[in-house]
Order: sequence, then C-alpha cells, then structure tokens
Amino acid sequence: MSFLLSLLRIRQPIRRSTRILLGLLGVGVVVVWYFWMAEARHAVNPNDKLTPTARQLVDAVTFSLTPDEFTEERPFFKDLRASLWLFNCGLIAAIVGSLVVGLLAGSWPWLNALLEPLLKVASYLPPVSLIPLIFLFLGFQDTAKIFIIFIATFLPLTRSLILRVQSIPEKLIWNFTVLGPSSLEMLVVLIRRVVEPGFLDDVRLQIGTAWVYLIVAELIASEAGLGYRINVASRNLDVAQILVYLAVIATLAFIMDRSIDYFNRWKNRWYFIGTES
Repeated sequence: MSFLLSLLRIRQPIRRSTRILLGLLGVGVVVVWYFWMAEARHAVNPNDKLTPTARQLVDAVTFSLTPDEFTEERPFFKDLRASLWLFNCGLIAAIVGSLVVGLLAGSWPWLNALLEPLLKVASYLPPVSLIPLIFLFLGFQDTAKIFIIFIATFLPLTRSLILRVQSIPEKLIWNFTVLGPSSLEMLVVLIRRVVEPGFLDDVRLQIGTAWVYLIVAELIASEAGLGYRINVASRNLDVAQILVYLAVIATLAFIMDRSIDYFNRWKNRWYFIGTES
C-alpha cells in the first residue's frame, strides 16, 4: 500500500527496473487487447480485413522477407534502405545546419536580428503546405524528399537552439572571458558545450517529425521505401502489411531516440548528475 501511495507523490523517483516494467506493462496491455479484439472480430466475421490476426501478421512478415521472383531482392530490405537513406540525409543536414545558424545567431545579436523575422515567418508556415512547391521546384527525386525532411526539422531545431544560447547566464560567459579566449573558442568550447545536452534532447523530439514527413513524401512520389509500401498495401486493403511496416517505423524511431539519449548521457555526464537514467 505504501508503494502505491508513493507513486502518487509529485516527482517521486522510481527505480530503473520499475520504470522498465511499467513501460513493458503498458505495451503489453495494448498488444494483448489488440489480439483479443482481432480474434473476437474474426470469430464473428472470418473475412474481416481491419484487424489482422497474429497469423496474418506473420504471413505479412514472411511476404516482406521473401525474395522477389524477378529481382531476387527482398522488398523489406529494399524499402528499409531507401527510407533510411532519405531520413539520415534530411535529419543530419538539419542538425548540421541548425548547429551553425543557431550557435551564430544566438551568440551575435546583430545576426539574430537579421535572421529572426525570416525564421519566425518560415516556422509559421506548415511544412505540409510547402510540399507541392518543393516537388514543383526540385522534382520528384530524392532531393525533394530530403529537403522536405530538412525544412520540417531545421526550423524548430534552429529556433530552439537560439533560445538555449541566449539563456546562458551572463556570469558564466564573463567568467570564461577572464581566460582570454577568442570568439571562436568562446563559441566552440563554452557555448556549444553548455547547450549540447539540451540540443540533443531537441533532436530526439524531432525524430518523430522527420519520420512523419518522410512517410508523407514517400506516399506522394516514390518507387521504394516504407511509406511507398504502406501506400501499396492500402490500395490492396492489406492492413496486416501496413501494421508490420508501422511497427518497423516505431521500432526504428525508438532505437534512434534511445541511442541519442544514451550518447547524450555518456558524453555530457555533468548535465545529468542527480537525475534518473
């Protein structure tokens, strides 16, 4: 009883093992509920297509891993390579670009005054509304899809980084100035180091956004990729195939999120002292 009461306390710390168990419990409840619902629906209507059973999901996985009879290439790995290439190019370009612009604009008020109106106006435009223009100007090749991911993640990352740089206490900057660093040393050694943990957390938050716009771009124009395969499966009412690919996307996003978090905690241990892992 005391354990349950302790969970109701605001910000009550919990053990890592308890955190993992609660997370697995939440996922397990959803999975069990889905398969129970699927079996119940198929008991009433064996031809139900909206809730594939476990057997149908296994068949969908098998089909994705079966080599094509003409190209002898497995569709799943072809789609995975295509999507990861676009995703990595778009997100990495956004990270590099936001680091350069965010650090410089946050450090130099004159540059921030020059860029802030442009960044604000651009960030107010929904990236989805720009997709037709992007395809018109860049065509339907990979360049357009990479740019869609880039623009959707670059703007929020840049604006967030500018705010983080501007929030650095003046006292910290003045204390570092006593050592006589150059502007470049101040930027790279102090400012980058201070904002790096929070910036990596911002990157984690943009992983989902990058996947959303990748799938949207592949749904519109693509010959391979996870979004392309979902589009093909939807035309054939193959819900099992759609669920398999959605599970793959969720798994990839989770792995990316955890990898960045572990890297952040390893590289910036000072920032996480006294916090739960």
